[in-house]
Formats: sequence, C-alpha cells, structure tokens
Amino acid sequence: MHDVSKMITNKVNMKPRRTITFSLSALVLLWTAPLLDASLRSAWACACCTNLGQRSVGVAKLDAYKIGVLEEMRFASMANLYSGEADPSDTKGISSPSVSYELKAGWSKEQLTFTFRDETGKSGTLSLRRPGTVSIFAVDPRTQDQEGSQGPALYKEWKITSKPTGSGIFNVGFGANQLLTVIFQGRGNSCTSADDFSHWTLVMQGPKANYMFFGRLVTSGESPVTGEQSAPAEEPAR
Repeated sequence: MHDVSKMITNKVNMKPRRTITFSLSALVLLWTAPLLDASLRSAWACACCTNLGQRSVGVAKLDAYKIGVLEEMRFASMANLYSGEADPSDTKGISSPSVSYELKAGWSKEQLTFTFRDETGKSGTLSLRRPGTVSIFAVDPRTQDQEGSQGPALYKEWKITSKPTGSGIFNVGFGANQLLTVIFQGRGNSCTSADDFSHWTLVMQGPKANYMFFGRLVTSGESPVTGEQSAPAEEPAR
C-alpha cells in the first residue's frame, strides 16, 4: 500500500514539471521567431548586394528566367549604323548604308528579328535564333555610383550569338561563317531584370559582312520614340 501511494505521488509531482518545461520551450520559440524572420529577410536582401571591385565573366544556360528577361526587353524606334571615322557608304555587307534607321524589333517564338528602314524607304531584316547560352559580364566600374544601400552599381552586359538570316538591304552580306551578336547593356545590382538594361548593340561579323548598329532600350514608363517618361494617364471626369 505504501508503494502504491508513492507511485501516485510521483505521477502527480511529474505533471507540473512537464507543463513548466513545455511553457519555457514555447516562450523561447516565440522570442526567437522574430529574430529568425529578420535574419531571413536580411539574407534575402543581401542576395542582390554588390561589393567594391566585384567582377564576373562567364557563360550561363538560357533557362526560363533568363529567357523571360530577354523577351521583356523593348527596343526604341530608332537605330544608328556605327561608322566611326569612316564613311557609312564604305560599310561591308549592306547594299545601301545609311546613318540612321527606323527600327522595329522583337521576339517571335525563339527568334529575334530587327527590321530596319532608312529615310528613302529601303529596308531589310536581320534575325537570329535564340541560342542555348548567354554570355554574362558584370563589373564594378568604380565610379562611386551606388545602387541604393546595396553597394556599388554594376555595369552589365548580356550577349547572345547565332547564325543570321534576313532580307532586303542585308542580302549581300549573308554566307558561311557569318555570326550575328546582340549585346544588351545596362546597370544594376546582383539581381537582374529587364529594366536594368538601357542600350543595345548589334554586331555582324564574318568574311562577307562586318558592321554594327546601336540603339536604346525602353524601360518602364518610357516612350519608345522620345525616350522620355510617359505622362500618367488622366483620371476620367466624374
């Protein structure tokens, strides 16, 4: 009988200790949860941070995210032929070179097509199929420009290259071993979106044609013609 009473007493004494232990654990969890949440938020933010002297050069697979970035880019409506100190008429691979062109450019399925038209109405197209990889370059130019509080603003280039196809004024420059390269240029932090890129360069290289075009990209809210921020739409009168 004495043993039975002792067992009952032990069980009664154990119950409060278990309750106290659980309560302390719950208090510790409630106290540490906000700290863990703050640490996770900080780690996520720093995934986009940059560092003084940062530099990266490489080739990456064109995965769904990068394809999305490329397809979101919009081209302004003007393009220029680069000639440097030479006369534009000396350009190799264009039947009637001009200094400037009206431009329409965009993706259709897996192909990026540029349509050029000069002041006299002569036109042509240059197209390249989307390759499997993209060359990526990012560097801190050490100009002291900051990307908010996340570190120095990086200069960026994304570059894709493929065999060209086309028509019109560019027909004289097609053939074996010709390559067409599009370079997207911009600035930003370590996380990249389409709005990071502000300019483009198109380079044709090979034995039959060598020339280069350049122009602007349209960022959010800009006019594709003037490059100025579009005025916000007026609210309808009530």
